Amino acid sequence: MQNSTARAARPLIEDVPSVRELLAQGTRYTDIWKSLGISKQRLDRIKKLIAEIDTTEPTAVELPAPAPKTPKMKTKTTKADIRERIASDELTVPFSNWLGHGWIREAGEPQEVYETDQDGEQRLIGVKLDPGVLWPEDWDGPKTTDGVWISPNVPAPKRSLQVGYILSGAQNKTPAHGPLVINMHALARARGYKYVEIGPFTYGKSLFIEKKKKDIVEVAPWSSMIADNITRSRRHLSPTIQACFEMNMRPTKANPLTGLNTYIRGKTSVFAHPKRAMVSVPRPQTSDPVTMWTTGACTVPNYVEMEAGLKAIQRHTIGFVIVEIDTEGRVFPRIVDADPETGNFHDLDLFVTAGSVYTIDEAIDISDGLVDRPFMPVGCTHRRGLHAPFARAIWGYGGNPEGDRPLIDVVRAKGQAVNDLTDGVSINHHEDKNPIALYKRHAKKNHLLEPELEEAARFIAETSRPWCKSYVVYSNHDDFVARWLQRPSTEISPENSKLWHLANWKWRDAIDKGDKFDIYEWLLREACPHANFELVNADTPLVHYGVHYEFHGDKGPNGARGSTVGLSRMGLKVTKAHSHSPGIHDDCMDLGNLIFRADYATGPSSWGNAWGLGHSDGNRQIGLLVGDKYRA
Repeated sequence: MQNSTARAARPLIEDVPSVRELLAQGTRYTDIWKSLGISKQRLDRIKKLIAEIDTTEPTAVELPAPAPKTPKMKTKTTKADIRERIASDELTVPFSNWLGHGWIREAGEPQEVYETDQDGEQRLIGVKLDPGVLWPEDWDGPKTTDGVWISPNVPAPKRSLQVGYILSGAQNKTPAHGPLVINMHALARARGYKYVEIGPFTYGKSLFIEKKKKDIVEVAPWSSMIADNITRSRRHLSPTIQACFEMNMRPTKANPLTGLNTYIRGKTSVFAHPKRAMVSVPRPQTSDPVTMWTTGACTVPNYVEMEAGLKAIQRHTIGFVIVEIDTEGRVFPRIVDADPETGNFHDLDLFVTAGSVYTIDEAIDISDGLVDRPFMPVGCTHRRGLHAPFARAIWGYGGNPEGDRPLIDVVRAKGQAVNDLTDGVSINHHEDKNPIALYKRHAKKNHLLEPELEEAARFIAETSRPWCKSYVVYSNHDDFVARWLQRPSTEISPENSKLWHLANWKWRDAIDKGDKFDIYEWLLREACPHANFELVNADTPLVHYGVHYEFHGDKGPNGARGSTVGLSRMGLKVTKAHSHSPGIHDDCMDLGNLIFRADYATGPSSWGNAWGLGHSDGNRQIGLLVGDKYRA
């Protein structure tokens, strides 16, 4: 403290030599005042004093001049340098998560990109790569659509078909799935479809903004195999259906159709997205059903291997949507999911593999047991309320569908599973406190349970086929009977009381004997002894080709109320009904119902009518019923 005070009192001229010497050595300003133990303000005053002395004394100390900068020589990049960089950069392009795992990429020669320099000369600045096509290493089919083949046994395109579309999706800068693209064109030729159209979606960099700096290796937006089929605008396929290919959706989006109800403005719509999804949209009951669909993809998976990307790889569906429009303008959409490893797929009665189209009978004969007939699940049937045209479409019940054969005969289904076989209108507990509903029940002569059970049991017998095993999936409306039998006898109407007492006695007798017994099954067999079926419930496995059909959908996990979303959380392939609204969420598919309208269902509705198939490769189809038809 005393030293600092002494320096502050000392004349500035005494510190000039020390400051001059340090400045001459190039010492930093901060280090000078610290080393001399003086304040910044005193150093500032000394520097001013030195400046004044330097202007009057020619021997003033000169500060060292900075060393002159050496100008950088601009080296000219040679074509060889560019090609060397291209060769190394091309190896780092992430074309697909599958590449190298039994898949090989084929692409055309890279297109060299030149620009004119300031001397007017063309200079190589990079290349543009074709994303190309991925093929399985053992692919032995055609690699162009010129090589597709259609069996002479494949039926000719239907005369009632006005126009047909195959709609798929493609990710930018990603190779095409070669087998699927070839097989899509083969099916289009066999079915007589005019259009194969592909909607785009981007991942990472957007197609809709310009890059500020070009990479030396640039990947073209689309594989040359599918570039001519890409459509980036909305396509109005008919007055009631549109392909919203202007919508650029993230391929990692977990629920791709969420938030789009109002966007479609009451019109059935198809969106390009690799995850399979389908939703039935609420609409006035006076309007036709409105649905939304995703296309699946004809490009291979190409994701960043982090959480969202890894989930997306599992949900990446190699497939497409078919839209058929008949001569009366009726629209029939359905999905097709392909085997991701081979690109093979089923569509109703046809099997497509390696660019060749076969009938299902031919495919079974030549496949050495790998191909079999499909399983046919059926939505909520409600026999008493069954819409007659839908029964004709699926079973030919009451007559064949218009200009066609029923679905069960076209595919020769090996089995069928019916949901909500009985409606339970005669004993509906929801109407017990409603005198008007009870009066309507009697006025329509729907108050007798025994005829309703006979009608349901006969229906199973009349829709059966020798080659098709029938299953009845125990459902909430079927359970109306058990609930009714547990009511007090004083609440039972006289006309149903005899059956109530008989069924209760039989139920209790089985309990006394320790027999395995289901009262609903017993009543159906009593009503029609020649009805051949097996009853299953949520605790009785019914699995075909890896898909569970035993869940009606009314019961969810841990006693919760059933829903499509709830059952999807099991992570198993499930085909259900119950909600009356067809849809797909993850691995859970809902088939809707086969009733046209119910008195109790008022106001806007998402109910819809659909058919379903479970094919031997584990993939499933769902399509809409319109009138008495399931296809154009």
